[in-house]
This record gives sequence, C-alpha cells and structure tokens, in this order.
Amino acid sequence: MALSPWRPSAPAALLASAAILFAGCSSDTTARDVAALNTSNAQRLANFYAGMQNGYATSKGGAPDDEAAFKSYISAYPADKLKMMGVDIAKVDDLFKSERDGKPFKIRYKVGGGRGSVDPVVFEQDGKDGKRQVGFTGGKVEEVDQATYDQYLAGKTGTAPPGGATGAGPGGGRPGSGGPPPGAPTGPPK
Repeated sequence: MALSPWRPSAPAALLASAAILFAGCSSDTTARDVAALNTSNAQRLANFYAGMQNGYATSKGGAPDDEAAFKSYISAYPADKLKMMGVDIAKVDDLFKSERDGKPFKIRYKVGGGRGSVDPVVFEQDGKDGKRQVGFTGGKVEEVDQATYDQYLAGKTGTAPPGGATGAGPGGGRPGSGGPPPGAPTGPPK
C-alpha cells in the first residue's frame, strides 16, 4: 500500500499563513515598542545606563565609570538594536546632548543599581521654561523644578519604592516587575 503525500487541510493552511504573517509583524511591533521607550536622548542614555548596570553586552554588570567608558559601551551595541532605539552611532556625541537646550547632559557616573533600580542619572543643564528633564534608570524621564533637580543630582531620591530599593519616590520604577527597565535590551548582543 503506497502512502499518499500529506496535504494540509484548508484550516491548517490558513493557520500556518496567519502564523507567518504575525511572525513578520512581531519584529515591526518590537521595533515600534523599543522606539516608543526611547523618545529622547535623556531616555536613551538612561536606558543604556541601566543596560550597563545589568550587564547587558558585558561580562559583568556595573555602572559606567566615566563618559569614555559609557560611549565605548554604546558604540559596541549591535547596529540593529541601536537603530531601533533611534541612535546613529556615527553621531554618538549628539546622544549626550539635550534636544531641548542643546547642551551636554550632566551624568552621574558610578551609580550602583541593577534589575528594578530606579535612579536619576541623566540631567539637562538648562531645560526649557524653568523645568529640566531628569532621566532615570527605570526608563522614565521626569521634568522637575530646581529643588527636585538639585535633590536628584545630589543622589537623594526621596522615598523608596516597594521592595526597599532606592528609587525615584512614589510612582517611580516598575514595582514587582523584577525585569529590566523599559527599553533596555534584554538578550545577548548579536
């Protein structure tokens, strides 16, 4: 008795076609999601900082020691991931400037942290309309007044979020998530 070749049923063929279609869309969705979490240079730098703290693309985690180490870390990122984040590696120096005031950011180097930490690390110099942006390792950017800016720049972040980690005060971070901050790469470099 000869076996006839297997032929998918119409519903199975439709399901397989839908899976292929959605698989193609998922990379577009990922790129859009990553772009949405990296809308400004302050946010991009804060996310890179968190990635470095968490050991992404390095043999061990740890905050950058200085600007040269930070730029070196960013320059070593895979081109496809940089593109999703809206970073042109040929213009990495521009990444370290605020789009709002055109001035270089102040960056707090050597800030400890890790998964779930929410620390202010990127600071606009002048800002806009009396408010300055501060980028946090938890993926958010906050527009603050002078007193809050000074507090954050000094490393004082107010109350701790649930779990006892240092943080940006009430509403800061992603309590209970245990994962990396939004926009931070989560897999090994390719």
